[in-house]
Amino acid sequence: MAERRHVADRGRRRGRRLPGLVKDLVLGAAGLLGLVAVGWAVYAHQTGATVIVLKTGSMAPDLPAGHGVLSYPVDAADVKVGDIVTTRLDDASPLVTHRVVSVEEMPGEPGKRSIVMRGDANEIDDLFPYQVDWVYRADRPIPYAGPVMAILKSPLVLGGVVLLVGLLVLWAFWPASVEEIEDELADENDPDNVPEPV
Repeated sequence: MAERRHVADRGRRRGRRLPGLVKDLVLGAAGLLGLVAVGWAVYAHQTGATVIVLKTGSMAPDLPAGHGVLSYPVDAADVKVGDIVTTRLDDASPLVTHRVVSVEEMPGEPGKRSIVMRGDANEIDDLFPYQVDWVYRADRPIPYAGPVMAILKSPLVLGGVVLLVGLLVLWAFWPASVEEIEDELADENDPDNVPEPV
């Protein structure tokens, strides 16, 4: 009879430990996501990496509108024909991501280059050459980056993330109940949990 009650007590304790396991899993996943976010922030700060989303289809079919490119800043002197780069004509112009079709040095300005670009889907070069000191050069495509980033940056999602993080912190530091503390003490004193000598 006592043995049966002992087994039943252990079963109840295991059942009450399930929320604790769920809490550990949720907090572990949240911690991992936070680590990834911090890692990306540090990496982007150190390397200048950024994700550029294409707003038009001028680079289709390989890079249609809505796709993104992971890009890094490079000096104009390192730009080569065939590179896909992002730059602008002047401070008032929008960013343009096109393929470089020619690169020319600029007399008296050794660090600058005059580059001509064209979208892969376009039949003619861009109207004006770009005179640049540096550009963002595409490293690899990121399919569907635009819709994903639009969702992540929406106020509703950002507010939900802040609320979720707050609830997780509250949940993690919520005081344990008397039953949970008793269960932990009972587990520590349970002879079935004592490892056998080797």
